[in-house]
Amino acid sequence: MFSKSRFDSNAPNIPSLRAFLAKQSPRKIGRLLRREEHPPRNDGEWISSFPKEHRDYVRAFAAKQSPGSRRLLATGTLRSRREDRPPRNDGRLYDLPRLARGLILLGLLILLGSARPAAGQGGGEVIDARVEYQFGEQVSFLARIQSSVPVQNATVTFRAADGPAQTQPLTVNPDGTAGYRYDARLNALPPFARIVYWFDVALTDGTRFTSDPYDFTYADNRFPWQERQEGALRVHWYDGEAAFGASALDAARRGLDSARALTPMEPAGTIDIYVYAAASDLQGALVLGGQSWVSGHASPELGVVMISIPPGPEQGIEFERQVPHELTHVLLYQSLGPNYNRLPTWLTEGLATTAEIYPNPDLEAALAAAVKTNSLLPLADLCAAFPPDTGRAFLAYAQSQSFVRFLLDNYGATGFSALISAYADGMDCEQGARRALEQPLSQLEARWRESALGENRSGVIAANLFPYLLVLGVVLFVPVWGAIGRILARRKHAGRD
Repeated sequence: MFSKSRFDSNAPNIPSLRAFLAKQSPRKIGRLLRREEHPPRNDGEWISSFPKEHRDYVRAFAAKQSPGSRRLLATGTLRSRREDRPPRNDGRLYDLPRLARGLILLGLLILLGSARPAAGQGGGEVIDARVEYQFGEQVSFLARIQSSVPVQNATVTFRAADGPAQTQPLTVNPDGTAGYRYDARLNALPPFARIVYWFDVALTDGTRFTSDPYDFTYADNRFPWQERQEGALRVHWYDGEAAFGASALDAARRGLDSARALTPMEPAGTIDIYVYAAASDLQGALVLGGQSWVSGHASPELGVVMISIPPGPEQGIEFERQVPHELTHVLLYQSLGPNYNRLPTWLTEGLATTAEIYPNPDLEAALAAAVKTNSLLPLADLCAAFPPDTGRAFLAYAQSQSFVRFLLDNYGATGFSALISAYADGMDCEQGARRALEQPLSQLEARWRESALGENRSGVIAANLFPYLLVLGVVLFVPVWGAIGRILARRKHAGRD
């Protein structure tokens, strides 16, 4: 049973107060705090009610609390949802002075506050956490460590999105400021990635504490980006007037409609489209971010599209080609999550190329030339990746677009969605098609070549087999001719006898 004398004997010693309160049941503490008296006129009057030897501690503790928490301390009040129902033993509660209730609340806040990740049991705390960086060069993680106990060591841990985390030591100065400089030239970070970081501190008395996690977007701050948004689509550009950004946003809107017309896909979050004014600027961003250079780039897991289109008369055509293509990759990822990475390359790139409002007219010419020269690439070779050389990669895009269009024309959006689901579930390139469309990829490819490309499969097979048949004929001809010669020689010899 709680008694006033027992509380008074423990209250002045704050650590003992924490231990004492931990032993009490929530019901007992709540019974003490369910009623309130008239509050003091100000915080100073409340603090002055404490013994002199504890006022500095209480004043420092109260200064760290929110205004609402200070009001609770000052009034000694913790409202109950059933405060309209008085406890049965009102007399016991009224006998407790305001100081007693204030100390109980102070102890409760100490107990709750000690569980905060940014502060340790020894009173340590990480404040003023921030990041300063120059894209592609360096990233500085900075903070201030407040502690009455000296810092033994401190580290910062950071990672990009869902990538691997790395921990680095902080340099801690005598005034508590701490920092670590990361060399982004040697260890590139993905452009426009969300970087999560936090601090760990160890004090000389053995206390350890961890800060709250913080994050920032590693944007390409080499350029003064402008921004325009509509719904889930947000475009960024730095060269050109507002009309240029409006044109990019319009292309994104129509690209979204074009992709959704092929197969059901909806954006699951904001999609950021960054328009560079020159290919060299985009190349620099990708190289500095540890990416290989391409004309356009999508980071589906980040919801980011990066393209290069200069303001000018050709911008409309380029917007209608590049934006829908890269946007389709992001939509696919947002629909499937990490299972997007299981899809064959011919499917993702073929669907993205088909979504282009103004596709590259040279694709058809490259495809026709490959059919004429019997140099088409097997689709099985386009499941994992496209060829590295430019010419064959261009043909891979052309074939993938044509094959995806063939599938959509013959099986519709429903069949194509079933194919996506089969691959997303982990089926291999050949058998995923069998599960979804009841034919393996090799048979679908043969049908596509004959019906869509007009390829004479029998003639192609014969042409492909002719060199082998010729060698086989030579190999067989020699022993057969030798056997015939021997038979003729025997007959001639028999006739003479």
